[in-house]
Amino acid sequence: MKNNKFVLPELLAPAGDWETLKVGVAAGADAVYIGGKLFSARQYAPNFDHEELAKAADYLHLRGRKLYVTVNTLIKQEEIDGLLEYIDYLSQIGADAVILQDLGALYLVRTYWPHLPVHASTQMTVHDGAGVRFLQNLGVERVILSRELSWEEIKAIHEENSVQLEVFVHGALCVAYSGACLFSSLVGGRSGNRGRCAQPCRLTYTLYQNRKKGNPVLVSDREKHLLSPKDLALISALPQLITAGVSSLKIEGRMKGAEYVGSVVSTYRKALDRYAEDPAHFQVTPVEQKALATVFNRGFSSGYFLGDLGPDLISPDRPNNRGRYIGRVKAYDGKRKKCLVKLEENLAEGDGVEIWVKVGGRVGTIVEDLTVNGKKVEEAQAGTEAWFALPKPVKAGDRVFLTSSRLLSQKIQEMMRNDYPGGKLPCTLRVGVTPGEPLFLEMEGLDAKVTVRSAEKAQVATKRPLTEETLKNHLTRLGDTPFRAASFTATIEGEPMLPFSQLNQVRREAVVLLSEKILAAHRRPPHDFPVINREEDEAKTGYKRSGPSFLTVFAGNLDLLKVALASGVPKVIFGGESFTPGFRWTSEHLAEGMELARRSGARAVIALPRITREREKKRVIDALRTSHELRPDGLLISHLGSLQMVLAESELPVYANYPFHFFNSYTPKIFDRQRIKGFTLSPELTKGEILALVNHQEFDQIEVELIVFGALELMVSQFCPVGAWAGQKPPQTCPRPCRQGQYFLRDRKAIDFPVVVDDFCRMHLLNSKYLSLLREFPLLGEKRLSLRLELRHQNPELAAKVIRIFQTALAAGGSEEDQSALEAILDLGLTRGHFYRGVE
Repeated sequence: MKNNKFVLPELLAPAGDWETLKVGVAAGADAVYIGGKLFSARQYAPNFDHEELAKAADYLHLRGRKLYVTVNTLIKQEEIDGLLEYIDYLSQIGADAVILQDLGALYLVRTYWPHLPVHASTQMTVHDGAGVRFLQNLGVERVILSRELSWEEIKAIHEENSVQLEVFVHGALCVAYSGACLFSSLVGGRSGNRGRCAQPCRLTYTLYQNRKKGNPVLVSDREKHLLSPKDLALISALPQLITAGVSSLKIEGRMKGAEYVGSVVSTYRKALDRYAEDPAHFQVTPVEQKALATVFNRGFSSGYFLGDLGPDLISPDRPNNRGRYIGRVKAYDGKRKKCLVKLEENLAEGDGVEIWVKVGGRVGTIVEDLTVNGKKVEEAQAGTEAWFALPKPVKAGDRVFLTSSRLLSQKIQEMMRNDYPGGKLPCTLRVGVTPGEPLFLEMEGLDAKVTVRSAEKAQVATKRPLTEETLKNHLTRLGDTPFRAASFTATIEGEPMLPFSQLNQVRREAVVLLSEKILAAHRRPPHDFPVINREEDEAKTGYKRSGPSFLTVFAGNLDLLKVALASGVPKVIFGGESFTPGFRWTSEHLAEGMELARRSGARAVIALPRITREREKKRVIDALRTSHELRPDGLLISHLGSLQMVLAESELPVYANYPFHFFNSYTPKIFDRQRIKGFTLSPELTKGEILALVNHQEFDQIEVELIVFGALELMVSQFCPVGAWAGQKPPQTCPRPCRQGQYFLRDRKAIDFPVVVDDFCRMHLLNSKYLSLLREFPLLGEKRLSLRLELRHQNPELAAKVIRIFQTALAAGGSEEDQSALEAILDLGLTRGHFYRGVE
């Protein structure tokens, strides 16, 4: 929608099934995003099969709305053929865009379907202007930004780039950077990168601080939902979102029901339209706030959009629906099993309520037998005291929350009707009729126009000639069609007469022709698959990668680097974030590290941080300039923004880290001609999947790296539980308790997960066990791989022992004696991760 100063952003609704799609359209969404049965990041939603996808595309296009289809999981090599067929199907049915996470999928879509718009999923972890620019240069039409960005950062990104920006404005928040979380994958085998996240972050944890002597010290309350954020609600921030240049406002919720989608979409629609009419006086109304609180929510926050909230981001007491507060219990009658509530909001028969009792959790019910002053009522008003049936006892003072609304349910049912006006395309109808000529009907919508003439000619009326009212009554009767008559004009000459059956037939033909014309503009021809298949066949040459592998150490500080070099490892990585209190990788420290590596004759790669916010850009540019002077053997990068900055600021070789999710042979092709020297395979791959990738001949001259030891990062989060629960402050005023000791989160099964905080105040949650592929060295040692030891979080003494054990194993093939020696020196258990079990 336009006014004289700005364009309103698109309102984008979720849909996990057909009902929510219809409701989203009726509520005023400009576009809807859905997933198919394949390659969708919400595999536990009902989703849409092929026939339903085509039906959804037609339904939306006939109503002037857009369809975006999520193809936002990582793609395994054996799934490539299925992916190609699926993308081609989506292209043919007229999908307005595909939402992608996998960089290999991006390469394929841009190569073979250059006409098909691509939206970069938030799972790509794009959080800076440089990353947006990289994707823009690849022809990506829209980037869905990480949820961690402030509105100032989004505005700066918009000013640097021309690509559309999409931002989540309402719904569930992940505590981790999307695409930077392996928690569900490594702990439960259900990968968020494959659409099967089990949400372990929503479970209960207790934060402890380790002491050098004695037992750990309790920091937080016991068994609270310390990693479970409140839901995002940015309706009050619509002015800032528009000022920042956001193109699309995205509502989360493909797993949510029709009531949630209908209520949230209609509320944002009304607010957006009101802002367009009078931006200077825009305010969110109490009615709108109540509407959002009535449907599923965990409590609301502004996320990171208006600044880092620290502990206020989290809902530690409740990981699921909170509802809307409506009053308190005044009394409970145990004999009648009825509850008396002093209402602060209206309450109706059929509403769902939940009472938060002081002991024992919560008591929920559907309101029945509602009475006020002894009289049965359909609805009790705010300010009254109302009785209703409640089977379980509660106490005076307990809070009452509305969790579902009967009136809202009725409204949603109305919105699902095919004749609901909000779900129809407004059209212009013009009709002309003259005795002796066929009647003509011109119907126009979405810049498409059709003209239909009656089969019979109009006659001169002998009794009742056609009037404008009669014509309007018959020709605008559009019923269950996708259209509604926004305007109607009739030109009548003389006193014509025509059977009503002719009028109805003309109307039906016009509807069919206009529908066909609108849909024809969206459909695309199929692609020539034999071309793709021939290229695949040519790649299958029987090549097997072979040769001696070598160890690489990723060192977290200079002391660890010295230990690694003294051990004689041929390659070291250092730089990036620091997890050592009081230490930072300054230019001087990087220079010292390079000097140590040169003396030892080892190859040296300088790492850039895993995350680079706009506000941290200067530090990264400084690191790049220092690297340019030091001339390391390459730079290790972990996100697209770093890649773009390296391309702009340096000529050094590039090593791509595992956060790029190298899952298939097409992902490295995104880096073609971009100075890629090597890449690190995803830790979610199995043995068979790893071998299938390294045996591609096109990677013969590329260094392929595999992490074989380390406490893998389960997540990277802008939220820091140490600062929140030990410091009790947001980052701006945090006393930095992370510098005073080591911390861990203990889950309900008494499993401990180390928590480390980097020098950017980002939290990295580590696995409860060390990854170790030492037993696999007889195979891995002969595949010409860089075998990485992740030692950034270790002390130098332990690191030296680990290196010696792995050196012995690499030389001799890895024995049970080596395994036992490794187990003996570690404080955590060992796991082979996904090397054998894999992810679905």
